[in-house]
Amino acid sequence: MSGVILAVLEHPASAARTLAAARGIAGLMGHARINVLAVRVPPESTIMPTEEVLTSQAAARIRSDEQVRVAALRQAFDAWCDGTRGDGAAAEWADVEGLADAVVSEWGRRSDFIVLDRPARRGDVADRMRLQAALFDTDRPVLVVPPGGIAAFGQCVAIAWRDDKRTIRAVLAALRLLSQAREVHVLTGVRPGAAVPGLPEILAEHDIAATLHVLPVGSGVFGEALLVQAHALGADMLVMGAYTHSAWHDLLPGGVTRHMLAHADLPVLMRH
Repeated sequence: MSGVILAVLEHPASAARTLAAARGIAGLMGHARINVLAVRVPPESTIMPTEEVLTSQAAARIRSDEQVRVAALRQAFDAWCDGTRGDGAAAEWADVEGLADAVVSEWGRRSDFIVLDRPARRGDVADRMRLQAALFDTDRPVLVVPPGGIAAFGQCVAIAWRDDKRTIRAVLAALRLLSQAREVHVLTGVRPGAAVPGLPEILAEHDIAATLHVLPVGSGVFGEALLVQAHALGADMLVMGAYTHSAWHDLLPGGVTRHMLAHADLPVLMRH
């Protein structure tokens, strides 16, 4: 089954790993079109309402800076295309001027998967807008790519399980990527005295063999416990629901989604 992957490029330094991650998903799907998108910031969006009117000189400078950034992204795209030529992946380039959230929402809704960088801990507004639009506005699974190198993924997959609709939606999306998985591990948290759950029925119903790992939920940061266990198992990708309570609740210290967006060093497939 073919599909469409949206790879959103923002920073030239991280473009190569975002493209590699998009190619990784395409390989797991068997065949897919990759739409590679760069969003140019409109000069008027950089001016706060309380600031002075945007001058023509300032607008020209902003557009020039954006053209330089997008040209560097296009150079990374062209180099990536040269390196993947002949592997069957169809990739198309587009650069659009507009607000990051609106453009990502529009393109993301037409895609099966969205791939973008994990925001820097002190990332700019555009980084946050892209991620929030991808998670909340598109109704699509989002692969968040960690800093550093990107290795092959999809061979050993960990699922951060809790029985709610967001996790189920994330797992349903991930099913398209599990055909090559040698191992699937389910990580679930249990509070002291609570009954130990069994494997999620959704996996058995889709003929996915998995191993259950029960993690104690205590006073520590549960997101950290998930990452430690995922690494101990050799997982190369983590699947999870995003913002299980609400975005505001999970932005509090200890929120699992917040922790992953700040610390995950492996690809994380999220769905809200």
